[in-house]
Amino acid sequence: MFKRLYNEAVISFEMKTVSPLFINSGDSDQLDPAAADNTFLVMYRNGELVPVIPGSSLKGVFRSSIEQLLPGSCDIFQNPCAHRVRQKESGRRKRQQEEGFELGKERYRESCPACKMFGSTMIKSRISFMDAYPKGDYRIGHRASAAIDRITGATRRNALFEFEYVEDALFKCEIRFRNFFRWHIKAVLEVFNRINQGFVTFGGLTSKGFGQMKIQNVSLKVKYYDRNKKTQDYTDQSLFIEREIDGLENILSLFEDVVITDNAVLQGCDLENDKAV
Repeated sequence: MFKRLYNEAVISFEMKTVSPLFINSGDSDQLDPAAADNTFLVMYRNGELVPVIPGSSLKGVFRSSIEQLLPGSCDIFQNPCAHRVRQKESGRRKRQQEEGFELGKERYRESCPACKMFGSTMIKSRISFMDAYPKGDYRIGHRASAAIDRITGATRRNALFEFEYVEDALFKCEIRFRNFFRWHIKAVLEVFNRINQGFVTFGGLTSKGFGQMKIQNVSLKVKYYDRNKKTQDYTDQSLFIEREIDGLENILSLFEDVVITDNAVLQGCDLENDKAV
């Protein structure tokens, strides 16, 4: 299903910290007695070290949230649908030789809704997450915490640890789609709502109130390479048609007719028949 480029989309947005954000780097400076035991993940950006939310972390949060929303999503650790797809494939070698058979489309059809979006060992992902870097100023805070004995309820001896966190920060984020169906974007927008409601959090120590974020300044840019899908809202760029929509509410209004719990919607695998945004 990737032999031809049908469409592309980019969702750009900002995530503002509502509560402190902790993403452990996994490194510790044992030679510096003043360094925290658990430091925030940083990367070089424009010549300086800055906090970062890795694209892999964002993808993990969005995938786990979307698995909860989409009916029939597989358990990628205990019972991945890729295993089922592979077993079915081995039993239909003869059919694969028939004229008009498309292996990629068949794999997509047999995969669960979450794997259709995020990919598996059998099919390619249609969605990618860029690393998120801070926009403007931010603050690095330090806090000490003690481990609690689960039996006595008291603090354990020699169990004090310190950690770094980011607060009062605004992260610039970007999600990209290629050969998407409209329900793919609708599922991401539903997660945006759950983030703003406080049900989806990021990083560690979330049971202590960390990781609350707020989505703002959302924009969606859509491209279709089939110019027959052009409407008055699209600009003709010769090779493709394009439109851009600003504001989460305005974007959501374009997907009101998309029901992500409808199996008929989730099972569709013909991009040519999917309505333009």
